[in-house]
Amino acid sequence: MPNHHKFNFSDFTRKNYRKILNIAKKNYSFVFYGERNLKKKSVFLRHDIDFSVNSALALAKTEANLKIKSTYFLLPHSDFYNLLEPEITDIIRKIIKMGHRIGLHFEGQYYGINNEKDLVKKLYLEKNFLESIFDCEINVFSFHNPDNFALNCVEYRYAGMINTYAEYFKNKVTYISDSNGYWRYKRLEDILVEAKENYLQILLHPEWWQEKIMSPKERVWRCIDGRADKTKNKYVSILKKFKREHIDW
Repeated sequence: MPNHHKFNFSDFTRKNYRKILNIAKKNYSFVFYGERNLKKKSVFLRHDIDFSVNSALALAKTEANLKIKSTYFLLPHSDFYNLLEPEITDIIRKIIKMGHRIGLHFEGQYYGINNEKDLVKKLYLEKNFLESIFDCEINVFSFHNPDNFALNCVEYRYAGMINTYAEYFKNKVTYISDSNGYWRYKRLEDILVEAKENYLQILLHPEWWQEKIMSPKERVWRCIDGRADKTKNKYVSILKKFKREHIDW
């Protein structure tokens, strides 16, 4: 029970997400990366999709209903979803049709990158991949689990994309994150109610926002188990379609 209060488990429900967004709307405007002439109180709302595209869709629907725009960052090397799976591709397209945008969630460690020349080369590779799949421009990226090298890449743009870890965002935009299922630095609702900051970059991971109150471990296990169950059911449906046996002991 102490962890429930210490880490604000009750914050991370989809019902509370709607409440948080309504609080934000009272004092802030939601903007896309790259917009010019920002209002004094502006929010860059960013979702790094690490585990669950289905959870991303649920948040996107809530945002669209409230006329709020956000950017969903896709991880081509995710162990938990496949962007080329038809169902996943379709969900991302639905998110785009709602008026949201997508960005690249880039994992430099996959390539062992340690210099900016190689960084730019691989960023272009993955930018082109996403653009070819989803038929839209990718103009922003975020690092996945940034190491020291990534954190020292502070130029505003690389490979024609805005860098969410650029010096501009570090120095002029207040950063709030729910990484690992709890608030990093400060609780989001408190910041929005106080409304002292002019510019906010809010990083949320869709898997942490569920229908019921859960611990971070329960939330991520739910995403993993749900993915596994869908894969099993898909296999069974293929067997039925082709009238094949599902052989057990």
